Amino acid sequence: MSTEMLEQQLAVLQQRLETLEAKTQSSPKGAWRELIGWEKDDELFRDAVRLGAEWRDKANQEGR
Repeated sequence: MSTEMLEQQLAVLQQRLETLEAKTQSSPKGAWRELIGWEKDDELFRDAVRLGAEWRDKANQEGR
């Protein structure tokens, strides 16, 4: 890989890092939820929590 290609890739990575840092530093408290797609009224999130609880209950019952 040439030096020029490495420099281009480094420039791209630096820009991506700056973008991510800007998102996290300027975000208000609790904004991490937005970054991962969690929302208070998200039906899929509630389903995931319910299914996780069911799975844990079943796993605990089988382990007895």
